[in-house]
Amino acid sequence: MKKITVREIMKFGPCYTKEQVQELIGKGKTPLEILDLDLPRNDKFWLLLRPKYISERNLHLLACDFAQEVAHMNSDPSVQAAIDAKRLWIDGKITDEELKKASDAADAAVRTATDAAAYAADAAWSATDAAAYAADAAWSAADAAAATRAAAYAAAYAAAYADVDINIGTKQIEMVRKVFIDMEEIK
Repeated sequence: MKKITVREIMKFGPCYTKEQVQELIGKGKTPLEILDLDLPRNDKFWLLLRPKYISERNLHLLACDFAQEVAHMNSDPSVQAAIDAKRLWIDGKITDEELKKASDAADAAVRTATDAAAYAADAAWSATDAAAYAADAAWSAADAAAATRAAAYAAAYAAAYADVDINIGTKQIEMVRKVFIDMEEIK
């Protein structure tokens, strides 16, 4: 598995200094080694949830998986519908417009929900909306990076709200780990 270097990380503009990154990464670490570092989960995801390391499709799927982990916190059916719509969109079974409608419905649930329910709705909304915002760019060679960054943002956003349940964070790390292991096995 390819090692990620200090030089590579510094090109992304981290909030860590070069010295801090050097101390953490040394001569380089694989994504699996980075997942094992004693760092906040969102910092790991900031680095690893990029099209450079994970395909756009897998980033979108992770966004759905992350949102699914917190969907139970909100009984509004639009939350699950938004996640389901995003999965259909990923497979090309619904249009950008249909995805946007599902996203808007989940957004409405965010505005009416409270506390943990709001977090769940917000996570589901962000998982779908990232793709809707990137609809014109999605799957095109010229703008694939923009669409993928939007998906990575959705995944990280869902992860941030999932802090209401400590077990969810562990599950998310394992979901990302599985993506990297699966990618390695495909090679």
